Amino acid sequence: MKNKYKGLSKDEIYLISRAEFEKQKLITTAFVQKVFEDKNKAARILVYLKRKGRILRIERGKYLLVPLKAPNQRWMPNEFLVASLWMGNTPYYIGYSSAYNYWGLTEQVPQTVFILNTQKGLKKIIGKVAYSAVKISSKKIYGSEKINIEDEVVFISDKERTLVDFIYKPMGSWANVEGLIREKLKEISVEKLIRYLVRFPVVSVRKRAGFMLQKLGISQKILLPLRCSIGKENTYIAFNPFIKSRKGKVNREWKVIING
Repeated sequence: MKNKYKGLSKDEIYLISRAEFEKQKLITTAFVQKVFEDKNKAARILVYLKRKGRILRIERGKYLLVPLKAPNQRWMPNEFLVASLWMGNTPYYIGYSSAYNYWGLTEQVPQTVFILNTQKGLKKIIGKVAYSAVKISSKKIYGSEKINIEDEVVFISDKERTLVDFIYKPMGSWANVEGLIREKLKEISVEKLIRYLVRFPVVSVRKRAGFMLQKLGISQKILLPLRCSIGKENTYIAFNPFIKSRKGKVNREWKVIING
């Protein structure tokens, strides 16, 4: 019978077919060695498939499978799905500018997929897409939402958690941040946002957020837990982190210098 998958050997077709039948988007060296008991043969097949563009290396021993029927030069994997497969069992969420774009805080398409996690801190290119794994404290791993991509669960920061990160790692100008927070308050649970802010282990973010939310008309009652989370911390911080100057009026309640 003529091989209709040009350029692939029978063993290579069998491996990809087997993985697809078992619905494995990710194949490991261990899986290939299970299919082909000869370890040298398994290693050669992985080398050939990578050379032919039929698998994408995620990290040592982990490869993303290019579907058998996919044209070599046209298939691109879902970026969030790749991020999830890369993380495996490591606690993570898709965040920062990737989540800002997903939730409509910016129309700018990010050039890098950001994955906040507890173990990996490195950058890499997978299938021509840039990924940045940002290692963070386990105290910051909360407020994620499950989304389904190609029958796989992917974790991304939910709307409220994304706003916390948006204050922590802002984009554009500070006026832009304030405007977007004002707009998004209509779409979120303010109480959940306050709970998330209280948990966030960076006091400067809590101070800026508290003053900003008070300006936007959030009641003292709702803001009380956030205000209490500051405690007796007396260091004053610049409200606008984009401006180096610390000159301006002082707000003693939130310990901020209104510098712009």
